[in-house]
Amino acid sequence: MRSARTVSQHFHHVLTAVLRLGSLLLAKPIPVSADSSCARWKCFEGCLGALDETYIDVRVPAEDRARYHTRKESVSVNVLGVCDREMRFIYVITGWEGSAADARVLRDAISRPNGLKIPRGNYYLVDSGYSNGEGFLSPYRGVRYHLKEWDSGWNSPQNHEEFFNMKHASARNVIECTLGLLKARWAILRSPAFYSIKVQNRIIMACYLLHNYIRQEMADDPIEQVLTDEGFGEKDSGEYLGTVDSNPIWNTWRDEMAKLMYNEWRGIS
Repeated sequence: MRSARTVSQHFHHVLTAVLRLGSLLLAKPIPVSADSSCARWKCFEGCLGALDETYIDVRVPAEDRARYHTRKESVSVNVLGVCDREMRFIYVITGWEGSAADARVLRDAISRPNGLKIPRGNYYLVDSGYSNGEGFLSPYRGVRYHLKEWDSGWNSPQNHEEFFNMKHASARNVIECTLGLLKARWAILRSPAFYSIKVQNRIIMACYLLHNYIRQEMADDPIEQVLTDEGFGEKDSGEYLGTVDSNPIWNTWRDEMAKLMYNEWRGIS
């Protein structure tokens, strides 16, 4: 029988090998085209996908637990995941303590030399916890948003803000489904592992990468089918966004987009 030490060595060798494939396994973002026929995405020309952050429980020394405590009272890391329309991750950053605010994690992601790159003119869908600014399109706050609020046929949008939020929620749901699929696939992400926090973060990243490999190689993902039945970056020299602040011009653009979408839905030219 192999010794525990030998198994551990092989585990870390494989883990390192997977992480080295990161640039190959992460998806390349493709913006929604002007002639898109996808009902969910065609309203969002230029959109690259969606992003969100999720907590993954970890084990840390007692003296570090306060920094990893989340608002949900778990001891976790705050992991930012960015995905495309095909439920493949484009960018992932892990390592931030659970107490870190989502906006802080996102700022770190776009400020890194090899961080999240958003070409000017493109954007990601985000939830209302983020500012509506260049590169990040958020829903209207204080307006009904969640998909379950639109389930009933009679419960149709009453104005352009509600209609925009409905379409936004439908498209942005891709990141919720992707994160749900990720955690359903890897049991190690559902309970903390007995490794150092550095190794735990490496394992988390490897799970995200292997998720992409499975999405790439399997025409039919069995885990996705189960969830459906139950109801479930590289360097280059381009010009990219470097802030995540609210932008009045971006707010005006969102208003114009929302009114156009709503009028088209109502048949008003």
